[in-house]
Amino acid sequence: MPRFGSLLAAIVCLAFVLSAGALTTPTERDRSSGFQIRASPAPTFGLHFDYLVMIVMGNHAICDILTSCGGNGTYTTALAEGYGLAAHYVGCKATDLPNYLCLTGGSDFGCARYTGGPDSNNCTRAAWNATNIVDRLESAGLTWKAYMEGMPSNCYGLDSGSYLVRHNPFVYYGDIARNESRCALVVPAGKADSALLSDLSSPSNASSYMWLTPNACNGMYYCPVETGDAYLSHLVLPILTSNVFRTQRAALFLTFDADGGGSGHPNVLSVWAGPAAAANYNTSRFYNHSSLLATIEANWNLPPLTSSDGNARDMAEFFTNPAGPDKAPPQIVVTYPAGGSVVSLGTTVVTGTASDDIGIGRVEISSDGRNYTLANGTTSWSAAVDLVMGNNTIFARATDLSGHRATVSVVVTARILAQGGLLDRGLLVVAVPLAAVAVALAVVVWRRRRES
Repeated sequence: MPRFGSLLAAIVCLAFVLSAGALTTPTERDRSSGFQIRASPAPTFGLHFDYLVMIVMGNHAICDILTSCGGNGTYTTALAEGYGLAAHYVGCKATDLPNYLCLTGGSDFGCARYTGGPDSNNCTRAAWNATNIVDRLESAGLTWKAYMEGMPSNCYGLDSGSYLVRHNPFVYYGDIARNESRCALVVPAGKADSALLSDLSSPSNASSYMWLTPNACNGMYYCPVETGDAYLSHLVLPILTSNVFRTQRAALFLTFDADGGGSGHPNVLSVWAGPAAAANYNTSRFYNHSSLLATIEANWNLPPLTSSDGNARDMAEFFTNPAGPDKAPPQIVVTYPAGGSVVSLGTTVVTGTASDDIGIGRVEISSDGRNYTLANGTTSWSAAVDLVMGNNTIFARATDLSGHRATVSVVVTARILAQGGLLDRGLLVVAVPLAAVAVALAVVVWRRRRES
């Protein structure tokens, strides 16, 4: 009998120890927390960028292009998703000429649609005598150049093959078209836009403001979206990898003149890209062609051309330096779960807060520190993560509107949640059978004692 008692006591003690281990909250684990900061260069000539390249495509609504809403622009969609997409950007009018005038003169000058060549009727005569963006640039000591695909010679004022004069707004202003030195800067783009790409090979050759109009096919006017998308796939990469874009604060703005009418969706695709632009950024704020002018004016401290651009919201949110030099990283905190805590095995909703002196662009979360997914919200955020049995490290990072990034991590332990406590699955498998054996032996011992 003593042997049974000793064995029973040993088994019960072992079961208790294992069960207690399964129910005990672990001690505080080591936690890591730190900032990973990407510093922004100090502004030199411009607030957001020192070099600007503009590409103006035509006559398609945003969902004609984005594959995410039924479009056929595979490359352009990837560009928009990788850089900064203005999802609610509209033109001035439904078609061509008025939008080119809005982009360069701040007004459509009463032109409802394409209404002829330069200085040919009332509205084009109003533009002919108007102040334009070139006037503003030159008065500030800035350089500019316009590249036109298919144009036979500098400042050509008539249609010619795939060159459509209504897509060249610079010849609609008399103080450009009648000025020899200015006309020398409205040039044929060359084969495969070689003139533009050659100028981008050196900061000394590149202008502060560079405009490119594709021909009627590459620009998607007379050819399908797929043709223009392929054209952009061969053009944009050489721009973004050019010497100017690799070494300077340069920005690329890709937009469409108008949605073409009849699509039922007035928004046109507009993307900011390049080293000066924020990556993986998407906004639903309303913008239009006047906003683009307002951005250029704010960047170089230029007076507005008209009340339209003077009253328009600029697009500062798209840049890594949206409100002057920003050298401070954001702050990010995980409010749940706390580091070192024990949580239920499976999916856990992680919550937290983030703050910055300029603004939080996005918050992301990861379970491995390498692959991040977007959280819901910014200053107050949440995201679901799947936890495995045992220790898990949860990483959360915030990126501000200047591109600075901060990362924090917490370590938690995941276990199976049971009534009255948390049980470790591995220990549970051992502890429960042992407890059952202990009870059975206790019954045997009790019965034998009664028999004796």
